[in-house]
Amino acid sequence: MQFPPSEPSELASLAVEPLMTRDFETRPAAVYARLRARYGPVAPVDLHGIPVWLVLGYREVWEVLRDESAWKKDVQHWRWLREGRVPSDWPHLPGYQVSHLLMQDDQRHKATRAAVEEALAPFQNTDAPQSWELANAVSRHADELITFFADGSESGWVDLGAQFARALPLMAVNRLFGFPVEQGDDVFMDSWRMVDGGPEAAAAVGRLVAATTELTAYKRQHPGDDLTTRLLAIEPPLTVEQIGLELFAIIVIMSELVSHAITNSVLEVLAGESGTRAGLMAGPVEELVNRVHIASPPWVNLTFRFPAVDTDLGDFRLAAGDVVAPSIAAAHGDPMFATPGSQDASVSSRAHLAWGAGPHQCPGRGLADMIVTTAVGKLFERCDFELGLPVDQLPWRSSTHVRGLKSFPVRYRMRTRQAAPMAPAAGAAAPAPPPEPAPSAHATERPRSALWRFLASLRRG
Repeated sequence: MQFPPSEPSELASLAVEPLMTRDFETRPAAVYARLRARYGPVAPVDLHGIPVWLVLGYREVWEVLRDESAWKKDVQHWRWLREGRVPSDWPHLPGYQVSHLLMQDDQRHKATRAAVEEALAPFQNTDAPQSWELANAVSRHADELITFFADGSESGWVDLGAQFARALPLMAVNRLFGFPVEQGDDVFMDSWRMVDGGPEAAAAVGRLVAATTELTAYKRQHPGDDLTTRLLAIEPPLTVEQIGLELFAIIVIMSELVSHAITNSVLEVLAGESGTRAGLMAGPVEELVNRVHIASPPWVNLTFRFPAVDTDLGDFRLAAGDVVAPSIAAAHGDPMFATPGSQDASVSSRAHLAWGAGPHQCPGRGLADMIVTTAVGKLFERCDFELGLPVDQLPWRSSTHVRGLKSFPVRYRMRTRQAAPMAPAAGAAAPAPPPEPAPSAHATERPRSALWRFLASLRRG
């Protein structure tokens, strides 16, 4: 691959402040506002010792996202990496050295995206039986998780992150991919190890890629009506290894983004003043979720881009191969995007960037929104909630790309099954009948997989 000559980068000569601070973890909107006031729509920041252009303006983020010929995603375009100036242990590097849809450019990206979109189509088309079956399965799983954490009690405490929001998207993935049950449970646990970081994270990533690759090979011999089988049927064919990487990328999105979208949506309701809360609860679930995509998107800063040639953006001249991070959260806080609060809290803008935009917009956004709206609707249909901690004491994850809670303790009170405080999302599948109540933790006759044993340990703890 040939790279054009470039001017010296202004980025390396600027005195930049670190982005990953306690202030960013707890009050990111204030950090974005301060950077915007100082630098304008593009700001130089330090990310774990590496200078990065952080794109804050809504118009500028759109410019970067819409043109893949000018803004590349393949890490080979990163000049500092080519020059050996990025430490081998830089924490973000491993995630950018895997060639799947999120990190590809040009014709390879177009071919992979077309394959993934074609394979996903029946699961996102609300007129297709595969979509109905998956939506009903997600509804049943949500009911079962609620019944399980309640364990027959009328009220109690639950960590909605660990005991509901993290499990549900991966249960949907299990069904979507066609995992054998026990292997699916192993994937759940490794997904959490990967997301949580720490000494087990690298090994967990290796096991996840191995698991999705093994599943692909298995489905070649044992096809079913699932995403993996459909990816194998695409022409021209993808390799088993490539399909394994694409499935891994979907697991990452489900683990990171969908689970946090669920908890961020519940928090938006519980943290609001009574009038705002009443407006949100009265409106359709899909409008609540859409509002949260604007106010508290789970994907705050998108994966890096690299300008193909020297270019002007904001008030700076960016050199070819500089690293650029488009910020969804900052763009949503841009005065040109933000509008005065409406009296109707159930109505929100559709111009948000929560699932990206342009050629790299998330191909599974319809599926992701279905899971989030189903989850949030079920929670408020069956329970009333109160925050377990003051809003300013909730523990947020320290992450460059994702905004979500480490844990989400709440007090729940079960509602009657007839109560329906929120309107159903448009086009949502008919609700599944409620599951049989799960026996108490003291029951001896209910075989449980590794996932359910783990959830039971959280319930007891």
